[in-house]
Amino acid sequence: MKMSDYIADFISEKTDHAFVGNGGYIVHLLDSLSKKDGFNLIPFVNEQGASIAAEAYYRVTKKLGVAIATSGPGFVNLIQGIACAYYDSIPALYITGAPSTGNLKNERKVRQIGFQEMEVVTVVDSFVKYAVCLKDPTRIKYELERLCWELLEGRPGPVLLDIPDEIFRAEIDPDTLVGFNPLKKKDTNVLSLSVIEKIRNAIKSSSRPLIIVGSGVKLANAEKEAVDFIGRSKIPCVTSWPTVDMFESDFDQLVGSCGTSANRPGNFATQSCDLLINLGCRLNPLITGNNASNFATNSLKVMVDIEQSEINKENGVVIDIPVNIDLKSFFDSVINEDFVAGDISLWTDRINIWKKKYPICLPKYYSEKEFVNPYVFMEALSKVTKQNTILIVDTGATLVWTMQGYMPKVKQTLFSDFNHSTMGYAFPASIGVKAAKPNSDVICIIGDGGFNMNLQELGTLALQNLPIKIFILNNKTYGLIKQTQKTWLKSRHVCVDIDSGVASPDFIKIARAYNIKTKTIDSHDNIESKIKDVLTYSDGPIICNIIVSENQEALPKSNFERSIEDMYPYLSKQELEENMNFDN
Repeated sequence: MKMSDYIADFISEKTDHAFVGNGGYIVHLLDSLSKKDGFNLIPFVNEQGASIAAEAYYRVTKKLGVAIATSGPGFVNLIQGIACAYYDSIPALYITGAPSTGNLKNERKVRQIGFQEMEVVTVVDSFVKYAVCLKDPTRIKYELERLCWELLEGRPGPVLLDIPDEIFRAEIDPDTLVGFNPLKKKDTNVLSLSVIEKIRNAIKSSSRPLIIVGSGVKLANAEKEAVDFIGRSKIPCVTSWPTVDMFESDFDQLVGSCGTSANRPGNFATQSCDLLINLGCRLNPLITGNNASNFATNSLKVMVDIEQSEINKENGVVIDIPVNIDLKSFFDSVINEDFVAGDISLWTDRINIWKKKYPICLPKYYSEKEFVNPYVFMEALSKVTKQNTILIVDTGATLVWTMQGYMPKVKQTLFSDFNHSTMGYAFPASIGVKAAKPNSDVICIIGDGGFNMNLQELGTLALQNLPIKIFILNNKTYGLIKQTQKTWLKSRHVCVDIDSGVASPDFIKIARAYNIKTKTIDSHDNIESKIKDVLTYSDGPIICNIIVSENQEALPKSNFERSIEDMYPYLSKQELEENMNFDN
């Protein structure tokens, strides 16, 4: 049996899509996959798009995401998506072709021997869970099975298989191949009675409890259990950005999100709670404001996380009750436990006052005439999107506006490349999502700077004729960088807009070159109706250019190394103290 056929059989049993950038060293594998009934190869102009699409595919299907590229430049272009998958803990399989084994330098002290040769495994070592160059054809079953085990064991993440050219062409006997048998680990996925009692007592004695919901809940596929746990406990909750779509925006116990670009109620609650139960949130600098010593200082802190290294890490938030367990097992252990808060009515009353007093979309935003305020746009978009819609958001100011201003509905999915934060991520990711979910409404929300990064994939979009709705929040600048330059550098704007050397093309003309439908929204007049027109277009993709002021900021926002409750535009000292004072 030809090796490439064996690999194709293995892949097609686990998924029905692969995302590719073609090249000479992978032609045999692509040929083998092309002959599999019901299997879809999605070619991208640039391998970066394929690598991103693969991890996005997993996010919405929980099926193996696969990206394939040739060696050298093909592999280098894959790196962006591999890093996205690693830092967001997304399982994905990356396969690269390599020169023949005789043309690999191995231990030879030369720079390169084979054409487009690179030491792929060495390069990705720090941001994959496992990588291997297959030089012995008889080990293919072992390595494929190990790769798929490594993907999901413990904290998930990407893996990579590098295969020399002649190995793809080798003949093998499947009946003689030896598989992978992982060592069985001791089962520790049960909470001790003492830990359960500590958490129960903490909840019972708390007058201002709060739950923070992190991405670990999603990685454990424990969303339903988490929502049930929060509902039974009666404890208010805040989210990190990866979990904003777990709750409808009007969920009674939801305060908001917390962190440097969250909202005031969420940060007020975080900083004034007396018990913080952390469900799978890493408490990174974007959550703590790079100020771990001043994060929720008056609270007893419980942290549930699958990764021991995330608990009580150096210079991190000090955790009082560490619980090193995956979230699924945690919820299984406490399903019948009496984890219900006592009388916390004064606390919830205060939270409700905050929520009414400090909305994200302010009434004055609607009076703006020359541009579309992004918070007005988010509020309008929230109203007209359907249930089950999937929204993929790019990074930068666009991400902040969306995470602050969009109000999720039941069963909607909203995500981004949160931790690696790659500009241009949302566009190829939306292609991967639409390939995975052809019957779902897929919306891409992206800034002009991000769209520029992977503009070439308009060719992929047009050729596949995927009916994705793309909203470009176009302010002709790198908005969040410009805001940072204003804050720290007295508005000395360098390499951030047209005046300082960054071009912004006419996206409408470019889209029309690919025969893609376009629309422009440049005011608040009938904005809901205009957005509906975009969402109901069904004859293919559509790009909607949203005209935003180049001076539009993402607000409110905490500056690094200030306490996260102290957000710009700054409240008066008196107002801030009144919000944080619980003496009465």
